[in-house]
Parts: sequence; C-alpha cells; structure tokens
Amino acid sequence: MKRGKKILRPTLLWVLFGPILGCMWLAAVNYSNNLVYAILYLIGSLCLISLFHSWRNLSSLQVEHIRINPAFVGEEVRVEIHLLNPDKHPVQGLLFARMNEETGLSQWPVPLTRQGGRSLRVAAGDSCCVEVFFPAERRGIYRFESLLVRSSYPFGLVWAGFRVPVDAVYYIYPQPRGSLAWPELRQSDDEGAPMSSKPGDDFAGVRAYTPGQSLRHVDWKAYARGRPLSVKYFTGGEARQLWLDASQMLHLPLEDRLSQLALWIVNAEKGEISYALRLGRSVLPLGIGPAHSRRALEALAVAGLGSEEKSG
Repeated sequence: MKRGKKILRPTLLWVLFGPILGCMWLAAVNYSNNLVYAILYLIGSLCLISLFHSWRNLSSLQVEHIRINPAFVGEEVRVEIHLLNPDKHPVQGLLFARMNEETGLSQWPVPLTRQGGRSLRVAAGDSCCVEVFFPAERRGIYRFESLLVRSSYPFGLVWAGFRVPVDAVYYIYPQPRGSLAWPELRQSDDEGAPMSSKPGDDFAGVRAYTPGQSLRHVDWKAYARGRPLSVKYFTGGEARQLWLDASQMLHLPLEDRLSQLALWIVNAEKGEISYALRLGRSVLPLGIGPAHSRRALEALAVAGLGSEEKSG
C-alpha cells in the first residue's frame, strides 16, 4: 500500500520535560554551574540522537494490506494490519491510530489498541499480521479513511510516523438483544412460504459446495483426498423456515426492533435455520450461511440511516 510522507513530532513528554530543562538552564546561567551545563548538553545530544533513530526506525517498514472486520454495537472493531520489514534492522515500538479528514494531524488521532496494550516489534526481514481494535459505538456504515503508523523509539522524546490511505468501508451492526423466543413458526407449504427449520438426521448424499453455505457440513475427508469441495445434506426432518418481518414489531422503537432481528439472525445461523428478512420495502430471500447473514446484518446496520457513509 502507498504510504504518505514521514512525519516527525515531539511527544507529550516535553510538556513536563521542557519547563524542567528551562529551569535547569536558568540555574546554570545564574550560578555558572558546570555540572548543570554538562547535564543539559547530555540531554541535548540525546535529543539529536533520538531524532535520527526515530526517523530511521520506520524508514523501510511497509504496510501490505489492511482488513477491517464488522462488529456489533458494544463490541470492538477488529483491524488486521499486514506488515513487512525488509530492512536488516528490527522495527521497534510500533503504535497505530485511526485518522480521518475531521481529525487530521492538528488533533489527536484515535488510538488503536492491541491486546495487552503493548507496542509492536517487527524483526529484521520479517513480516507479521497485527490485530488492533477500537470501540464500536453506533450502528451504521463507516469509512476508515487512513491509518497512522508511528513510533517514539528509542527515548520517547519524539515520534516518527507515516500515514497510509485506506479508504475502506465497514459496518457496525445493531447489538443483538431482546427475546430469545422465535416469532410464530409454520411448516413451509406447497408454495414455499418462508418460515423455520432444521434439516433431518438421515444422510442423503453430497452436493457441490457453493459460497455462503455453512462449513459445518463440508465433507472435509473427501476434500483431503483430493476431491472437489462438497457439502453433506440430510433428510427426514420437517421442512420449516423462519420469516423475519420488522413490520410485525411496530410497537417497539426502531433500535429495539433492529436489535431483536439481529438476535434472531445470530441464533438462526447457530441453529442452521434458513431465514428470510423483510425490512421496509426490501426483502432478503431465504438463505443461510456467512454471506447471507452478512447481507442481512448490513441491511439492519443502515436501516433508517439512508446510504450516507460516515467518517470514523
């Protein structure tokens, strides 16, 4: 990925460090104290060395790929960052932050945290994938505009960084909560009216795998023997399907309706129940699997918000 020009900035340590150095300089001038002068010269040389090492630390680091995963409200959005360090020297103390046009460098970027809160080290000639997180606060569709990669190695006096344009869209889904009870269920009729169900227990054969189907029934043993990817299917159960209709819950506020629908979708996927979704004028046909649930949850995420994307 293309990276922007390198940035060099003082850290917040100077808010405390600067006045202390100023007082030491006044003391050295007024009392002609050679020891204080020596300390000031030592600190000044460390600052110059810090500028060089901070700049060099990120000189060859490359960001190869960034992936932003959707999340539910109240959880954390997971960002996967693939890094490559082709240099002969390790990259130390990496930190990450999320930026957009509203924050920019004039304001503090939103930090992305790692599990454990530690900075990252990338060994010389190595590559890695790091996962960082930020909170999912409100549902909707958002645009991740750019990523700030920075480090204050070695002394924490200055930080060097660069900006990577991302311009990716991600969704925050409604929080799945509400009643665990299913809406009214009926067996599917001859016309294929959508309602709920589980497949039977009698093995009936295999079919070719299509994207979006559940991976639970994939015939992995046959695939390991070099055969095409296929899915086991069963018969013998009652053919029931689940219909989810937001218009039947008008007595609830919009956010509560969406949260209830999100809960039913999550539980239907866990129970391998085919479901359809009616949301206003849009209808999602019967289906099951990761691709189907993603389309359904994305529809819930933007319901009532229009198609406008938010920067965040």
